[in-house]
Amino acid sequence: MGLKFAFTGGREGWIRALLTGVGVGLGVALLLLTAAIPNAMQAREDREYARMDFAIGDAEPAKPDNTVLVAHVDTEFRDLEVRGRQLEPEGPRAPLPPGIKKFPAPGEMFVSPALKELLDSKDAGLLRERIPYRITGSIGESGLIGSGELAYYTGGQGLVEFVDDSAISRIDTFLATKEASEQETDPVLLLLVLLVFVVLLMPVGVFIAAGVRVGGERRDRRLAALRLVGADSRMTRRIAAGEALGGAFLGLAFGIGFFLIGRQISGTVELFGISVFPSYLDPAPALAVLIAVAVPAAAVAVTLLALRGVVIEP
Repeated sequence: MGLKFAFTGGREGWIRALLTGVGVGLGVALLLLTAAIPNAMQAREDREYARMDFAIGDAEPAKPDNTVLVAHVDTEFRDLEVRGRQLEPEGPRAPLPPGIKKFPAPGEMFVSPALKELLDSKDAGLLRERIPYRITGSIGESGLIGSGELAYYTGGQGLVEFVDDSAISRIDTFLATKEASEQETDPVLLLLVLLVFVVLLMPVGVFIAAGVRVGGERRDRRLAALRLVGADSRMTRRIAAGEALGGAFLGLAFGIGFFLIGRQISGTVELFGISVFPSYLDPAPALAVLIAVAVPAAAVAVTLLALRGVVIEP
């Protein structure tokens, strides 16, 4: 009966259900986005390790037919860091970095979409002078840590004469070594991240509670009327809980939709110099299930708690 009350009552009832669903849905979307942040940061780190281009440890020199010389040619433009690598393959089996399908020839370069957009702008004259190579391709998503990263690969020639330089290295793979990729996360950093999440989620909880209580006064009067026609207090609370569940389930549906929209928009947003691809924002299944269970439970708890201060006796 409570679920029926949530979606009946004419135009006013539907407006109340819609407002409740939107309010709870925004809270659910924020929870899902927050739950996806750890996976997004891990994805960025994995992409960074996948393109690591320097040797770690005292490994034996690789065979000359499966190596590539890599020169670091990073630059800056208006406080923006531009990641640059000059590549010279030393054999037919030279490894390719992630995101490109062939080596650029000398004088050519493959660029990230964000760098191409910057180079095409009117104010990038100085940057074009620093990297004057001809653009012949783009770097795919697998070779970038974020949608807003500025990066390019250009072809090199004669780098072997400078291989002893600290800025040039000879490698046979772009994959990180086990020692580098399995570094333990600082527990202090984990604690700080947890505290930040708690601070961010507290207003979200208040937002969900406010959404559930939309139209609360009229709902309380209706429950009091049910007591007049013979419903006991336990049944009245069950009806109120069912009505809250109806709004919460609608809010979950809205929340998933808002989250999917927000995930697509995230690919065009950069905060504090950090950007992500939409595919990075994938909440852990356990956290998604927890949100799906916790939001309806919180809606019922808020409703029942509010009823404690309401006189519904005839």
